[in-house]
Amino acid sequence: MEGLSGLGDRTACRPESRQKSPHSGSGVSVAIGAVAIGGLILGVAANRTDLAAAGPGLLRALWILPVLVALHLGQLLLAAIAWSALFGGRKPEIRIFYPLRIIREGIDSLLPVAQIGGEIVGARLLSRYDVAPAEAGASVIVDVTIELLTQIAFLALGLSVLAWLSPTGSWGTGLRAAGAAMAVAAAFLLAQRFGLLRVLEALLRGIARRWPALAGVSLDGLHAAALGFYRRPGALLRGTWLHLLAWMLGSIETWMVLNMLGTPVTPLQAFAVESLGMAGRSAGFAIPAALGAQEGGFVLAAGAIGLPVAPALMLSLVKRLREIVVGGIGLVLWRLQRRHPVPG
Repeated sequence: MEGLSGLGDRTACRPESRQKSPHSGSGVSVAIGAVAIGGLILGVAANRTDLAAAGPGLLRALWILPVLVALHLGQLLLAAIAWSALFGGRKPEIRIFYPLRIIREGIDSLLPVAQIGGEIVGARLLSRYDVAPAEAGASVIVDVTIELLTQIAFLALGLSVLAWLSPTGSWGTGLRAAGAAMAVAAAFLLAQRFGLLRVLEALLRGIARRWPALAGVSLDGLHAAALGFYRRPGALLRGTWLHLLAWMLGSIETWMVLNMLGTPVTPLQAFAVESLGMAGRSAGFAIPAALGAQEGGFVLAAGAIGLPVAPALMLSLVKRLREIVVGGIGLVLWRLQRRHPVPG
């Protein structure tokens, strides 16, 4: 340890090392994003004839864009209630949490912050409503953790549905996926219990330094504040069910869009596609808006149930358009919050 410390001290004395470090993360994100976008372009080029044939279906699907926006805002309302449910006693009203949750979505979707800047802004804004900064930051960390764990459960359910829909009826695949999901969930919770949040404190401080507009919340004490939330099992359980329900509502969007595209699917097929497609998006968390990763996820998910590539790409495109609308609403709300942070 002393050798590593000495090396760090010597490195810190070099001006060029300080100049390079702020850009190392962006280089990785750009490289991953370039690969993902390149794969997307190749996929579009290889299926351009099928995509052109699906054009009329895409126009039909765009007519239901307002319905998709309303549905997603409903998902975010459930997510906001889950976030609010973490707090006990006196806390801000849901009318505070809901716009903040939309703001988180907008920043993560439309700004180049690797799908984490929205959480920093959400914590900062929540701290303006009589919530201690450490508690506000910890609530976002715990909320994101529950959201991740429920997505793992959602994926396991989707894989089980996929196994049931397969010709061989391979339930073993679904059961193994569920077991793996539970193992990942347990490991993630144990990591938080034994100090992961202290690492996140340093990570988030680095991100806040890199994007000064996201700074403003003291992140010290996240670990202790998060443990306080984890000592409220009833609140955690309510948040878990609400987040899981929100994930499941997304399959309605997938079912509606695919049918409007002229690709009839059953609700169970849509459930499987949504669970696998959203897992692909989350896997690309280091890429702003998961550009390319989401499309690849839906292509693989659709192929798993025997659908061609073109409808899967069109599905992702419609979701992108809905994402832009909802994200735009979030950025407008953020602008209003910055002008009038605390309503009278």
